[in-house]
Amino acid sequence: MHPPVNTHSQAALAFRHFFQELREVYLERETLLTQIELALLCREHVLVVGPPGTAKSAIASAVLGRILDEKTGQPSLFAKQIAESTVQTDLIGPVDFKVLTETGRTEYLTEDGMLGATHAFLDEVFDGRDMLLRSILNVLHERELKHGRRVTSGRIECAIMTSNRYLSEVLARSPELLLAFADRLSFISFVPKAFARSASRAAMLQRSAHGLRPDLRAQLSLQQLDVLQAAVERVGVSSTLLEAIEMLTDELERALTAQVSKLPDYVPTKYFSQRSVVKALWALKAAVVRDQLYRRPERPLEATVEDLDALRWFFLLGGPPAEESEALLKVAVDPRERAQLEIVRIEQKAFDAALAKVRAELGSGPEREAASLGAAEELKKVEALARTFQPGIVSSTAQQLRGKLVPGPRHPENREVLLGAARGLLVSVMQRLARGPIEGTESRAGLPVFIALVEAVALCRQVPELTSQLPSLGEAVTRFLMQSLELMALNTESLSFDEAVSADGLLGISDTLVEELSRVGELVALLSESHSATGMHLRAAESVARRRAVVALRQRVTSAFPGTRARRDPLDALAADSRRLGQLEQSLCRLDPSQRGLKQQLLQPLGFDYARDVLSTVPFERIDQLSRTVQSVAENLRREGLAPAPVFVECREVLENRLREYVRSLGREVASPPPAPQTAINGEAYHFYRGDFSTQVRDGEFSALLGLDGQLAFARPASATFFLSDAVRETVARVDLAFVQTRLKFLRSWLTQLLTALPAPQTAQNRASADHIFDRLVRSRFPLLTLKEGELVRIKGVLGVLIAIPGELGESARKLEGVLRGIDDDFTRFSKQLLDLRASL
Repeated sequence: MHPPVNTHSQAALAFRHFFQELREVYLERETLLTQIELALLCREHVLVVGPPGTAKSAIASAVLGRILDEKTGQPSLFAKQIAESTVQTDLIGPVDFKVLTETGRTEYLTEDGMLGATHAFLDEVFDGRDMLLRSILNVLHERELKHGRRVTSGRIECAIMTSNRYLSEVLARSPELLLAFADRLSFISFVPKAFARSASRAAMLQRSAHGLRPDLRAQLSLQQLDVLQAAVERVGVSSTLLEAIEMLTDELERALTAQVSKLPDYVPTKYFSQRSVVKALWALKAAVVRDQLYRRPERPLEATVEDLDALRWFFLLGGPPAEESEALLKVAVDPRERAQLEIVRIEQKAFDAALAKVRAELGSGPEREAASLGAAEELKKVEALARTFQPGIVSSTAQQLRGKLVPGPRHPENREVLLGAARGLLVSVMQRLARGPIEGTESRAGLPVFIALVEAVALCRQVPELTSQLPSLGEAVTRFLMQSLELMALNTESLSFDEAVSADGLLGISDTLVEELSRVGELVALLSESHSATGMHLRAAESVARRRAVVALRQRVTSAFPGTRARRDPLDALAADSRRLGQLEQSLCRLDPSQRGLKQQLLQPLGFDYARDVLSTVPFERIDQLSRTVQSVAENLRREGLAPAPVFVECREVLENRLREYVRSLGREVASPPPAPQTAINGEAYHFYRGDFSTQVRDGEFSALLGLDGQLAFARPASATFFLSDAVRETVARVDLAFVQTRLKFLRSWLTQLLTALPAPQTAQNRASADHIFDRLVRSRFPLLTLKEGELVRIKGVLGVLIAIPGELGESARKLEGVLRGIDDDFTRFSKQLLDLRASL
């Protein structure tokens, strides 16, 4: 059997009977029932607070428990009493252990939770933990559960939450929690402890005396509710009413905020956010349908100014009407009850005043909107453009008009004014396009014009009333762009005849071209959306112009470098050239990515100049100092993006010439007069050796030369063993060998004089005479030089490098090694005999 088809009239009748029956049973609960009606119609949630024994839970159960699904005959209701021990799975559904064990993911069986039902009743909601309530609020608001990468949508439409706590208690416990409720719930209601009318309490006692229980027979189905909810979605809200909602929201927020400064413990029931403004719109739509159901069945589904009064049930704490609140305040003894009733009264008064002000000002909406839009100012700008075309003003005006027309003013008369300004702007643009890219003294249209065209085309595309002008505007822009692209290429090619343009000027020209072609690309993209053939034609022309401009710029950049580099410091000159060329390459690559490598190509000759300048002028006294200079030059070249290898290959002759000059400066063999007997004994020979003699006799330079050659290995040809020539290495080696020979000659003479002057150890007859020989040996400082300072070992290392040289040089070094060994043997023999003698006496 098919379920009955519900008409709107049937659904309306069922809805009225359903709630009229509830009003007859639950006396003085008119506001709460009205808020529940609105919540059901616009699919929102309700929070009901008040002391125990006020029928909060009974009403929630009587409403949600009796809205039946015609398919099952049962309510689609999830009900749960919240406690401190309540956990999330109690509300959203248990964990799916099958998924958990098979995949390790945590997913929930939401069909068993509140998302699986259309309605939910959560009793004693504030008894739960704060984190639980916050998560539940988010689930109720979004109507979905996010668990990992999965999002499960729910059927939940309306939830009623109740609590025996006063809002002041919730505020004292957790202000943030109350704020979260105020932001996400559309309706909050307070049910007072007492009745305002004595007849109500009498009626309640009369029923109890006769054992009468509520007999609720009226029926309402989910399907009938669906019909009424569909009517809510069809309710029209004019631009005037939308403005009124905004005005009422702002005015009420100001009024209630002012009350906060007067009553420190007061917190407005509604949190005024953008979310609450949207919810207010749907509450207004629901109020229109409710009014049609109860008062005016014939009224159209169109919101009016009179319907704004129904927003008090959305914005305010629901409670007794004003006259009943006054009566309840007179008899209330609980301070919490009095505070809650006082909030109801304060908010009602604030709402009445705010609504009255909005109604008074609503008639002047078009004028106020016109003033805020500045339509008259836009018209003045457009009129000025008709006399003098200024691209910057066109750009800014087109942007502003687009922002004001999309989505647009609420009032049609204001839209017409703005449309007039927009049409006038497009006329000015068309006139400028008709004059072509060259105008007056300008060589061609520049970046400001292209930006203005982008904004004008965007305005024409996005404003529906202007789209009819898009074809003619597109044709004019296409002609203009074709001419402009040709002029861009020609202007760039003309740089070959302009010798005065500098590198900085070329960079500026390249950057400007990048920006201009970027704007041309935007225009091409906009035009292609409506005419693809035009877009393809323009893209081809843009590609040709770009290629011609890049070729011309590269040629001119190549001729501009190297320029004059009259600066004090060669490194500063290289760094400045590197920076400028880097900027030029980056700019050209934005035009054409294949231009990468321009900096390396043009900077390399400048790198040669820098390296040649430094390597040929920086003085040095030892080859080690030249090595440090070479290292510094290589590091500076790398820092500026240059490979040092080709630069040093080019500068090898410079390096070798400097080395030859250095070797010549060392002069011939340094004379080494034998020390006098007295100087050999008293230490003067040592000071001479370590002083002037060592300054003139600079052995070890061949080792330093090999270190320099190894340092330059990155520039060595793959087939070569060394970077420096054999001739240079041989020259330095010969000088080094001569210096070693000079040193050994002096040391041999010094040792001979010393051993001659000292008595032989075996002549010492006692410890005193042995000590006297020992003291004279120590004062000569020959042991210090050879043992502690390791001079003989150092010379042996120098000879070791020279011995490795094949041929005559190596043989000469080997012979000198024999001389060195003789010096070492003679001194070792004498000192050992002396030490052994001292030890035996």
